[in-house]
Amino acid sequence: MKIKDFMQELYDWTDNDASHYEVTCDTIKAGDPEQELTKIAVTMFPTPDVIRQAAAWGANLLIVHEPTFYDHWDSYETMEKTTGFKRQILDLKRKFIADHNMTIYRYHDHPHYRVPDMISEGMMRDAGLDGVWSRGSFYGVSRFELNAPMNLQDLVSTLEKNWNIQRIRIVGANDQPVKKLSLCFGTPGHLEDELGECDVVLTGEIVEWMTGEFAKDCTQMGIPKTVLVMGHTCSERNGMMLLADLIPQQWSEFDVKYFESGDCYTFGK
Repeated sequence: MKIKDFMQELYDWTDNDASHYEVTCDTIKAGDPEQELTKIAVTMFPTPDVIRQAAAWGANLLIVHEPTFYDHWDSYETMEKTTGFKRQILDLKRKFIADHNMTIYRYHDHPHYRVPDMISEGMMRDAGLDGVWSRGSFYGVSRFELNAPMNLQDLVSTLEKNWNIQRIRIVGANDQPVKKLSLCFGTPGHLEDELGECDVVLTGEIVEWMTGEFAKDCTQMGIPKTVLVMGHTCSERNGMMLLADLIPQQWSEFDVKYFESGDCYTFGK
């Protein structure tokens, strides 16, 4: 099977409602889609380390959730207009990908349109929490209501352990019972609206002067609200791990492996 044919089957398997994808970032980003597919690598970000490891494993398709070239659309038009040091790095990465014979496709919109949202499903599969999932009011947003209230600090400790996150940042109230969670994994927006409906918003990254100060002000005015900031990769990678588990169930003829791209942050001792 050609790489492009597999990807079309994957897109259709997730959600074949064409109206969702009149404008989509789920396109080929680099490589040759006419190649015969060998092995499938899955990751969050196509870092050089991931590309190198996937190629050594024998994969010629890398399915990513996030951009390859530091822009949501990863458009060649944007890249060609880029100058200076950023252009040097863009050209270097394009050559690096070509040298490793890797074809990269993005898989972002399709998993978020799936019901249940594949990213949220994967994250909550591994969260170790008892509760009920539901779809949120906005694209990329889901809800999770715990079966019983849980102290916020216990929730943070549980998530850090089960999602292998070194440090979750807490904004707003930090020691209260919580029950309704808003799953804004990655950066879907609408965090302030979600705080009106839920006790806690779980997200990848925030604008601190906007959402951070909003949650602080709510809490200091007697309305305890909390945002848990996990880092973008840490807030979505289990969804891509789920994808790596699901593909062999549908296409058993291909070997599939998840490669960890890592959090962009490190921490001092």
